[in-house]
Amino acid sequence: MRTLFISSDAQLPVAALIGDINKIISNRLECNINVSDYTKDIDKIGIIILSFTDEWKKWGHGKERRYISYKNRFADIRLNISYDEYLKSDKLTRFNIIKDTIISAIRIIDQRLNKKKGCSFDGQRMVNDIESLLKDLPQTDWYFR
Repeated sequence: MRTLFISSDAQLPVAALIGDINKIISNRLECNINVSDYTKDIDKIGIIILSFTDEWKKWGHGKERRYISYKNRFADIRLNISYDEYLKSDKLTRFNIIKDTIISAIRIIDQRLNKKKGCSFDGQRMVNDIESLLKDLPQTDWYFR
């Protein structure tokens, strides 16, 4: 059971730009990363990438979340990326922003789980595996050409 889920919640037009790259990254990671290979304490990881203008954030959009349910065995991590920076970036930079956000989410989970007594998470190995799985995407995927 592969239970890594990556998605986004963003304002247009950034939502479409994130979606393009997120689909490529998600397909590679969700098929190859099995959460149970890194921890016995959670079964599911959801990573949501958020991106909204400051005006939309004032209305309550884009609230970050760093939640782990030990009872229900899942992590829900929602992290913001800069709307303006992402909009102005080229495809490779956008790819790196998404990849770095995913890695940041894994590191948050790593810190939280390893602080909890009786829990462990090999977050560094997961980060290494993610980087290894994604390193050739910009050179091999048609989207980046």
